[in-house]
Amino acid sequence: MIGEEIDLVCWDFGDTLVDETFMQYAPAGVPEWPEAYRTAFNADPDFVDRLNLGEASLHDLVDPLAGLVPMSRAEIARHLRSVFERIEWLPDMRDLLTGLNGQVLQAIVTVNPHEFGAMAVACGLDPLVDVIVTSADAVSLSKGVMARRARHLLGLSPGLSTTLLIDNNEFNVDEFLGEGGLAIHYTPESFAAEWDAATGSSMPHV
Repeated sequence: MIGEEIDLVCWDFGDTLVDETFMQYAPAGVPEWPEAYRTAFNADPDFVDRLNLGEASLHDLVDPLAGLVPMSRAEIARHLRSVFERIEWLPDMRDLLTGLNGQVLQAIVTVNPHEFGAMAVACGLDPLVDVIVTSADAVSLSKGVMARRARHLLGLSPGLSTTLLIDNNEFNVDEFLGEGGLAIHYTPESFAAEWDAATGSSMPHV
């Protein structure tokens, strides 16, 4: 059983729970898709922040991609959504979230656009957590801001001292610790030991 000093576990998404390269999965017969996607995604230096703050959407990639791949705009738009169904969980992570159900409240706090809701449904994440807060929802890239919003939505007390963040980005972890929260810097090699130390319990599995 997870320690009583933790009442909310906040999970990052990409490269913490799942392989974050799923948007680069190529459609059949279009091997140039990954490079084209990266080119279109990075063409506007402000696009990433606008996307993650809810000021842009993945649909804004259709036009630039249309000039880079042999696909119609409709095919591109469909493929940008269809890859959500191909999201691959990292080993043991789905079992861990499932095993925590009923033990502690769980939230997703992720730097992602509004389309993340569809991603969460498609990969089976949505029913495993109690609330999802994206950077687009919070209009902030801060995991502390997102976690506070999650606590508010769940009716928990203010402050981060009983919130545990698991995130593969060391900057996010350091920032969260600096704001008074608990945090684990996720790496596959050290996560089990870090989890045991932070929660006082072994990782549950179904």
